[in-house]
Parts: sequence; structure tokens; C-alpha cells
Amino acid sequence: MPSVADALRQFAPAYLKQNPGSVSTIGQKVLAAIVRCRTGALGGVHYQCDGCGREHWVGRSCGNRHCPNCGHEKTQLWIEAQSVKLMPVHHFLVTFTVPRELGSVLRAHQADGYRCLFDASSASIRDVGAATKSLRGCALGFFGVLHTWGRDPAVYHPHIHYVVPGGGVKLDDRGDAVSWQSTPKNFLFHHATLIRVYKAKLADELRAAGLYDGVPKQVWGKHFVVDIQPVGHGVPTLKYLAPYVHRVAINNSRIVSVDEAEVTGVVSSGRSLTVD
Repeated sequence: MPSVADALRQFAPAYLKQNPGSVSTIGQKVLAAIVRCRTGALGGVHYQCDGCGREHWVGRSCGNRHCPNCGHEKTQLWIEAQSVKLMPVHHFLVTFTVPRELGSVLRAHQADGYRCLFDASSASIRDVGAATKSLRGCALGFFGVLHTWGRDPAVYHPHIHYVVPGGGVKLDDRGDAVSWQSTPKNFLFHHATLIRVYKAKLADELRAAGLYDGVPKQVWGKHFVVDIQPVGHGVPTLKYLAPYVHRVAINNSRIVSVDEAEVTGVVSSGRSLTVD
């Protein structure tokens, strides 16, 4: 079966030559890792069966988190690692997005732009949580993962997924932990409040970073999409979240064919795209 690496080996060198500067240094390192993964260029492991004496040689994986070959293994390792630390409570998946026009500013200033996106969204969770009746006086814990694509990997779509436990640690007047305070299983925050606070904080962060003036004024009149989903308890929660945490832009299963002139791949359910 054709793979993403096959397509990159065939066409990436010519693309990079014809479009200098179009791929960042980090992006070029990712490309180099993917095309060398399991080919022997990174070394290999030699096995011999104790029973029959038959020998096997396997090329080493690149281990890059963007590599389709390594993605499944990374997902399983993440589930195992998080299972040990998993709190025995219900969890929520909170997703923050930006309008398309704002995405162009983030793409042009990725280091500062992504920092603004993280700082604004995480502060929104903390502040709205502190004002929510079921979490008042609690310290919240959560983590977030940035994605820069959506269902169509060809479209730039920066957004952050946060994994938020359904509750917080109740603190006393000295800031010491007293008890665990749980939220309802189907309610974390007031949705409209979270959107309003997030939009204001993102504007403040962009202004402080010197990026605000580059954002079209009409963006701030648009609806910002923030999604809050209850995702349940325990290990099943991790299995639900793992594809969000360790998901590559294009899986090998999307590649239909690769030849000397073109690549055909599936970009959405039932729809294919051929690029030459």
C-alpha cells in the first residue's frame, strides 16, 4: 500500500527546490524524519529466532510525533503513561478555535501567536472556573494540545484541545488543599461566558504581543467557537482523547496511489483529491 512517506520521497525534493522558504526549518526536519523512517537510514535492529535460526532485520522508526508510521505507537504509549496518573473523576474536552481571518495572523507569527492562543484560552478556563459556583475556591488542573489542522488536513485551522477534570482541589484561606470538589457530570462552565472571556483575553494577548493591529477589525464582531464536551470516566476517556493528542495531519490510510506524476488521496468521507 502507498504511504505518506512514498509521496514525500517522490515529490518533496522538487517542491522544496521550486518553493524555497515555503517550509519552515522545523517542517523540513519533520519531512526528513518521515522519509527516513524504517528505511534503514536511521539504523536497524537485527533479530534471530532461537528456534529456527531465521534472521529478521527491521529499520528503526524516526519517533517523530508527526510521522504516520509512529503515530499509533505514540498513541498507545500515551494511553499507558496517562493511565497511571488518571484521576478517578469525569472529564471534559474543551476546544478553543479562532476565525479564519485571525488564523492568517497566527500563521505569520507562529511563536507569538500560539503563545497568545495558549495564554488566553488557559486563563479563560481558570478565571471562568473560579467564577463558577461548583468550582469556586478551587484550584483547577488541565492540559492543552495545539492542532493546526482540522478534518481537512490541507486547511490551516489552529485550535487547542484542553483535557479538564470535572472538579478542582478546594483550598483554605492559606492556600492549602482541603478536599476535592466535583462538578456535575454534564456541566463544567457557562458556555457563553467562556466565549466572551476568551475573546477579550485573546484580544489583550495579541495587543501585548504587537499583533492586534494586524487583525481585521471585523473579526472581533464574529462568533468565536468554543466547544465543551463531557467525555466520561477512566481509561475509556483516554482512548477517546488519544486521537486528539497524538494525531498526525495525514494518515497512510488516506493515500490511495502514488506514481511518477501525481498523488491521489482521500480528503474527506467519500471524496478523493489528485495532486500533480
